Amino acid sequence: MRARAFRAVSRTAVALCVTGALVAAAAPAHAAEKGWELDALSVPAAHDISEGDGITVAVIDTGIRTNHPVIAGRATEGPDFLSENDKKESWYGGHGTSMASNVLDVAPKAKVLGLRAIRDREDPDYQTWEQNLANPNPQSAHALRNAIRYAADSGARVISLSLGTENAFTPYDEEEAKAIQYALAKGVVVIASAGNDGDGENLVAYPVGYPGVIGVAASTPSGGRADFSTVHSYVDVAAPGVDIWGADAKSKGRVSAQGSSQAGALTAGVAALILAKYPKLAPRQVGDLLQRTASHPQRHDPKTGYGVVDAAKALRAAGKVKPAPYVMPVNAKGAGAHFGPGDDGTPRRVGQPLDVLLLVFAGVFGLFAVGMIIGGLLLVRSGRRARRRPASPPVAGMPPPQW
Repeated sequence: MRARAFRAVSRTAVALCVTGALVAAAAPAHAAEKGWELDALSVPAAHDISEGDGITVAVIDTGIRTNHPVIAGRATEGPDFLSENDKKESWYGGHGTSMASNVLDVAPKAKVLGLRAIRDREDPDYQTWEQNLANPNPQSAHALRNAIRYAADSGARVISLSLGTENAFTPYDEEEAKAIQYALAKGVVVIASAGNDGDGENLVAYPVGYPGVIGVAASTPSGGRADFSTVHSYVDVAAPGVDIWGADAKSKGRVSAQGSSQAGALTAGVAALILAKYPKLAPRQVGDLLQRTASHPQRHDPKTGYGVVDAAKALRAAGKVKPAPYVMPVNAKGAGAHFGPGDDGTPRRVGQPLDVLLLVFAGVFGLFAVGMIIGGLLLVRSGRRARRRPASPPVAGMPPPQW
């Protein structure tokens, strides 16, 4: 069973939904060993250098159960940007609690700031909320952008976004892009999951597609792409995304899950390790470190970016990097196209060619439409010729035609 929670919805505000549903089931025969993700990311070796001390990671999600034993004492909650009062409900904070635990599994001495900007699927208001995303109420219309700015103003050094849109024509939201640039300019690393639509329509998603965001795909124990992980040019790196055991909000234990959500949260933990040891590094430098120390740094592909993150290698390489200003002019040497203030020239819609499936559908539909138009014109022309043709003289003994 795969997690696929990106959903296609039309909207004027960003349509948000969790990118990795929790899968509570008996582990299949081929399941990876419990806790495999930490070894895959070289976390044990990285802990010899850093454990995330002094770094706050903002988990913008569905809320967090801060009293859960897995994360107790290491997580707090800020404002609910949906303006609700339902923290005591049994379904509250399912996805967010799991993401917080994934961050802290990698960076155990970091702190998590939970900010609620989306709803869990178990939330009784989830379906209504999702249906109304095209015309959201004032409380939730700008939840994501407001949460990002709040996190940046509250001292977070990393923002973890295990959420996203799913729409073939999802617009680029300029205000959300500005919120991310605001965070980057304050030295905040912004990490987002790539999505879970890779074996479906593979649609372009935001916030992972915004400039400055480090996009993370989900990988398997072999280091390849998980078959559900979305494939696009904005994927920077990959991290484990199957058979990941995170905190279960409904109990005091853990539950197995899969999705690019988990991959993004784990990578946010790695970023916390780097910044705890080298706090003056700029967001673009952290992104560069993750890329050039990943499993195939000389080759980028849209499936896993530069490969699976290696926390220990990234930390060792970080010690050789001279800190740079958080903000550099766009396209300045070393800045890269994805970092810098304001508009960096990224298209406001997709940023890469439309998906093959969409192009094929459009082509077939276009040919059909052209054929119908030509056929209609021929029929009209034929009818006109028929009416212009002189009538044949009536045959003797037959009545004239009736009009």
